[in-house]
Amino acid sequence: GLGLELNNYRYKSTVSYRENGEIPYSGGMQTNAPFIFRDSIGFSKNKLAADYLTVPLMLNFRTTPAGGKKSLSLSFGVSAGYLYSQRNKQKSDERGKLKNKGDYDLNRFKFSYVGELGLGPVKLYGSYSPKSMYDNNMDFRPYSFGVRIGSL
Repeated sequence: GLGLELNNYRYKSTVSYRENGEIPYSGGMQTNAPFIFRDSIGFSKNKLAADYLTVPLMLNFRTTPAGGKKSLSLSFGVSAGYLYSQRNKQKSDERGKLKNKGDYDLNRFKFSYVGELGLGPVKLYGSYSPKSMYDNNMDFRPYSFGVRIGSL
């Protein structure tokens, strides 16, 4: 079925986003496209949120068809997603709290390989996107892993 994927990327570096305008450190060069740059500000919080509507296509295997507390499960497949929201939050002494929505050069479409390994209601999961999440500026291929607890 359809799903929601809510991603939060927290930056340790001084990365900032602009939708257009003068590119810092370029000698006055202007652009009408979104871009990413190293800011001169030190941020105590610097986060990009990217939310996707997703459609997974998975193959699922279980040792017992009804599931159960001791059932082993394995799932793998792909997931396609459409970016419906992107926003940036920054906090610094110089600028205070900033919350911006806009176009941050993120690809509208996302494709990921996904997998799960479970024992009863506890599952380890992972995903990897072979294509950069950015259209132009950076080559950043997101991955995630974690634990799910529940019967779904």
